[in-house]
Amino acid sequence: MNSLSYRPQLQLRLRNLVFNNPHIMTVLAEDRADDAAWSIWLEKMTETVGGLEKPDFTYLRDHFESFQDFAAVISFLQGSAIEGSSNKRWSSKFVFPFGPNALYEDANVKPQGSVSNDRRFFARTGELLYLMLCRSRDADALRGLLVSRFLENPTPYDSMARALQGEPQPAKAERAGAYLPCSSHPLFDRLAEDWLAILSLPIPAYDAIPHLVTMTGLNIILYQLERAREVLDHEPVRLVCEVVSPKKSVVRDLSADSYQRNNLLPQQAVERFVRRIEETPEWQATIGSDDPVLNAGDILRKTFGWPDSEDDELAPEAGALIDQLADRAISRHKQHFGKIHMTWARAIGLSSRRSSRRVRYAPTDRLLKTLVVCCVDKRLEFRDFLGLLCDRYGIVIGDAQARNFIVTGDADQEDFSDNARRLEERLASLGLLKRLSDSCAYVENPFQRAQAA
Repeated sequence: MNSLSYRPQLQLRLRNLVFNNPHIMTVLAEDRADDAAWSIWLEKMTETVGGLEKPDFTYLRDHFESFQDFAAVISFLQGSAIEGSSNKRWSSKFVFPFGPNALYEDANVKPQGSVSNDRRFFARTGELLYLMLCRSRDADALRGLLVSRFLENPTPYDSMARALQGEPQPAKAERAGAYLPCSSHPLFDRLAEDWLAILSLPIPAYDAIPHLVTMTGLNIILYQLERAREVLDHEPVRLVCEVVSPKKSVVRDLSADSYQRNNLLPQQAVERFVRRIEETPEWQATIGSDDPVLNAGDILRKTFGWPDSEDDELAPEAGALIDQLADRAISRHKQHFGKIHMTWARAIGLSSRRSSRRVRYAPTDRLLKTLVVCCVDKRLEFRDFLGLLCDRYGIVIGDAQARNFIVTGDADQEDFSDNARRLEERLASLGLLKRLSDSCAYVENPFQRAQAA
């Protein structure tokens, strides 16, 4: 089921040129003749390049008419780079994914020149996302669109990356070991549907990428929460979203509570997943055996791969072993997967601390626009749009979707009606909603407006 193996690209020449190339500005400032500029820059670049055994950039003179043209391309790719101005090391920065030549994995380039793959900045190459899409029911249709719109549809911007990189540079070793436990899941299908909806828009492929990134982040957050909910056997996940208001409101408090509850959900699931082994007949038999600690250790090693060495100092009692494993699992979780909900929700514009000391769900204009272009085919009545967001993603904004909070007395109907009204005003200001009468407002997909007319 999990036999994925591939060789990612390193593209070290490309990222050296874009992110590890301080000499180009120096040479430009000297205002030398073209031949002299190339010669001086090539000499300086060869001395400081990283990760290449035999650096040779002379091919660039054949790819560009002048040194000025070469510098202009570098400047463009630097300006469009993802987090290009961050303080990350140069080998962990990424050009905008205009096409196949601009795709590569994170790398750690040591001063002595050795290169290894790295995961420091959540910079995996999308193995889990790839498996999720492959296991969706729309995998074949999605494959066709990705090939036709990205892989076999070269763009001028991807040609720039190809001109800088030269021949592609794959990693020396295969990457394997990606694991996704579910062979199918409703969320895999929904993710693929969202990708298909965005890729089917009449816009350039690179304009679709930000929308793909945003919807992918939302769906992976929901996948993590949904899997946690399944382990804990909780009620469906809900994201109570406040459309930011000028003053504190009941919806703001409920949104912050919703965020905090969901943020803790994966950690609770990890602990539950570990501790439920105590409910098995095998564990109960171990407790009554002659050597419960040794036998319990065997069960934990067989089930969880822990302890992974004989050097681990284990607790003296079987019950304490479970506590020890749960503590280690939670500690590890907090350092890695426990950060996904918090980090990605902020990155895609789902959460915010604006006008509040507590983080809560408060969608930005960018996220709202992506939700409209992904979910609305031409146009949709506003109330139906609110219902669709709740049914599809668990997003609660209006009073019809917040019925549970109203029934329990946690909020009044007016609180969520005002929240929906603020959303309507936001969408109208973005050009995404048109009101035809007091009782009729339509959310419009701006990229489908011409077809609707």
